[in-house]
Amino acid sequence: MNLANILRINAANHGERAAIVCRDESINYAEAFERVHSYATQLRSAGVSVGSRIGLCMKDHPTHLLAHFAVAYVGAVIVPIDHRWTAAEKTRATDAFGLDLLLVDDASGNSETGIRTLSLVERAEGPATEIAETKDTPLLISLSSGTTGRPKGALVTHENLYERFVSQWVAIGYDSRDCFALLTPLFFGAGRSFGMSMLTAGGTVLLAPPPLKPPEILEVLRRPEVTASFVPPTLLRRLLPLHENGALLPHLNYLIVSGEPLHAGEAADCLDKICPNIYSYYASSEGGGISVLRAAEIRDYADTVGLPTFRTDVEIVDAEDKPLPAGTMGRLRYRGPGVARQFLDEDGELTATNDDGWFYPGDLAERLDNGMLALRGRDKDVIIRGGVNIYPAEIEQNLQSLDGVAEVAVLGLTDRERGEVVVAFVAGPGVPDTDRLMSHCRETLAPYKIPQEFRVLDELPRRSSGKIDKRALTL
Repeated sequence: MNLANILRINAANHGERAAIVCRDESINYAEAFERVHSYATQLRSAGVSVGSRIGLCMKDHPTHLLAHFAVAYVGAVIVPIDHRWTAAEKTRATDAFGLDLLLVDDASGNSETGIRTLSLVERAEGPATEIAETKDTPLLISLSSGTTGRPKGALVTHENLYERFVSQWVAIGYDSRDCFALLTPLFFGAGRSFGMSMLTAGGTVLLAPPPLKPPEILEVLRRPEVTASFVPPTLLRRLLPLHENGALLPHLNYLIVSGEPLHAGEAADCLDKICPNIYSYYASSEGGGISVLRAAEIRDYADTVGLPTFRTDVEIVDAEDKPLPAGTMGRLRYRGPGVARQFLDEDGELTATNDDGWFYPGDLAERLDNGMLALRGRDKDVIIRGGVNIYPAEIEQNLQSLDGVAEVAVLGLTDRERGEVVVAFVAGPGVPDTDRLMSHCRETLAPYKIPQEFRVLDELPRRSSGKIDKRALTL
């Protein structure tokens, strides 16, 4: 399987259908595949072959999206590189993953990393280029942060990525009839995955490059042709103040939210005020989709992340990897055709999953009697206070139920006497005073779970992915 071949088939079967729309530019499938073929020719002329590692370091535009398929075409491996990174950050990634070439918007200057650079042009002359055979060949190094702050990544094959797309189509429901508004950078897993998924399905991608202000996001999502989109929770929350009467986006068939769960009250508010068709998607960069909470389930099960997605086997296990019964908290693990089997550590060394293919995303969870999965925190985020394990997610959800509280991060800070103490960082438009926060916790939490201290901030720091940066709160 080669994903570029699927794009070729889409071009042959419905070449006049819009593939990518970006500002005033519209590219149909026939034109899209012509560009991919041309880009592949340029890559081959630059010495790229099967297994070469190619950094994609471009802004968000059609060439960047189509370059993913061009790299696939020649059997090379995509390494996402954020164009906003500093020279030092880019160098760490290129060194760790042994890049052979860096695709950039402007290759006229010298590369900051010392790696050869190439700027793709729309059409280039060259010998005919055949689509590479790529059985079990890696297509993508899906990046995540290592414990030292250096990047590490999963080796995702063509088949892994295709199976992730199939899982999205089955579990969420969008397909070739949809127009997907892409609001997040292509460097990030969600932007890359949903963009490639739509082109593989034969639908239309509407590229709306960030950054966009909430009114601009709303304007994009209200375009009549748009039927689906993805927004991280931070963007979803920024749309709420724009609400006046009725849902802001009643016409959207699919508004996918991922990155962190919405708490019950917040989820119901978003259904009423933003879109009645919100889907909560729980996934990891290493293994793709884990579970989906569908729009019809959100009101009743907002404290869960839904049911396991298509062809995904999920277990909750103890410290010895023995499966636990429903209602018991433990480590979540999952396996399926979209889960990577090989990984690169922070030094670029190859490692593998266990023989059974299980991947551990680092989350603590329990499976309810109805099969729904409920997250209970991060394995590494466990606070040990006087020998007692405390799980931040429970306290965070508890505090978020208060009016005026929009964001909460609970951490364990070092304490000489008790090992760690619980501290809650809180932000929102009308956060209650610390006495009210303390009173609420005393009424609703066991004494050992009550934060010793509340720190009220204007907003919580976030990583570039939109997730709360707990590490920054400890500095």
